[in-house]
Amino acid sequence: MPVTRRHVLAALAGTGALAVLGGGAVGWSWWDRPPGEGLKALSVDEHAFVQALAEAWMPPGGDPVISGAEAGLGHFMDDLLGPMVPGQAKELKLLLNLLDDFTVPRRLSRFQHLDLDTRIEVLRGWFESDNHLLRSGVQALIALLASGYTLHPSVAERVRRWYPCGYGR
Repeated sequence: MPVTRRHVLAALAGTGALAVLGGGAVGWSWWDRPPGEGLKALSVDEHAFVQALAEAWMPPGGDPVISGAEAGLGHFMDDLLGPMVPGQAKELKLLLNLLDDFTVPRRLSRFQHLDLDTRIEVLRGWFESDNHLLRSGVQALIALLASGYTLHPSVAERVRRWYPCGYGR
């Protein structure tokens, strides 16, 4: 049977419909995930993503020596989202899920499962992205993580000298 223009158009229409349905299914899987065991707002995957992002932003061995993951920024983010207005918390959680899955098409793995060097490279790419929505979303997350990082006791000791007004007390 010969392939006609109608067959091609039908296949293209079907492909678009499948993409919309697939995108909707992915979005639905992200929506309103219940908190993981021992967490207030984040699911286990969302917590793992925040830990992986924090470690890529502040890898081990820097100055101060404590990495973003070692500082427990996943728990900081969970504590931050806990008392948030539910709609705002859901939107932030959607951003976490979107960014975690953002690496799947190119890297064939979620962000949290990539090795540290690759995560650092991906994060650098996000910071330099031409897409202002991606860049702004990542910068906003890092700004939140930075506040949690500077409140960690071992980091606060180092930062306190620049803020004699009583920072971290």
